[in-house]
Amino acid sequence: MKIAAQLYNVRDYTKTPEDIEATLRRVKAIGFDVIQISGFGPCDVDLLARWIGELGLEVCLTHVPWPRLADGAELKTVITEHKKIGCLQVGLGMKPDVFPNSREGWSRFIKKANEIGAQVRDAGLIFSYHNHEMEFQKWDGLTAFDRLIAECPDLDFVLDTFWCQAGGANPLSCIKKLKGRIRTVHFKDFRVKDRVRQFAELGEGNLEWDEIIPLCKAQDIAYAAIEQDADFLVDPFESLAQSLKFLQGKV
Repeated sequence: MKIAAQLYNVRDYTKTPEDIEATLRRVKAIGFDVIQISGFGPCDVDLLARWIGELGLEVCLTHVPWPRLADGAELKTVITEHKKIGCLQVGLGMKPDVFPNSREGWSRFIKKANEIGAQVRDAGLIFSYHNHEMEFQKWDGLTAFDRLIAECPDLDFVLDTFWCQAGGANPLSCIKKLKGRIRTVHFKDFRVKDRVRQFAELGEGNLEWDEIIPLCKAQDIAYAAIEQDADFLVDPFESLAQSLKFLQGKV
């Protein structure tokens, strides 16, 4: 299992092409050879591909805005871009608000997700969905998470450990449910401070990494992407370095 840097962590430093290049070089210097692209500002894909090649980086996953995925013509452009940067996984960060968080809303989203997934699959890529906590709400005794598993047979999952915990689910159970359907897992720790849940650098929270990591390895998950949305104890780049150090020797 390879360790990746989810660049959403440093999204404040990827607003311009100049910032993006500097950030890629800085992340490489920290010790990452794999990245996830998320939260980038506008950047020419050929330029981005050149920097990735020069630095010897691998892109394991992206998060693409919903309007680009939902438009058939634009999705073709997204697919071309992914092939240029050598990324197999076309990712969606969460269900968009145009679909209400309701039984019917999820039904509509699932129908559209299957249409997108078929087009991505036919292009030789993988459509991947990243969970938050809302997927664990139940309607008629069934969670949206379970519906996605059952009703989207071609959908891959980016399992997020923090949001599983926040949704009242067990990250270990979720990983087991998704055996064979996770290429990238988001390693994100969970801590509580003054009775408020917080994101945390890996090893600074309460998740059972001594169980999560071996399970991910046993299920041949290819990438563990370090992600922390907020609540940094240190500078976001130093946060990535700290979490990387925690994982070294464990994965």
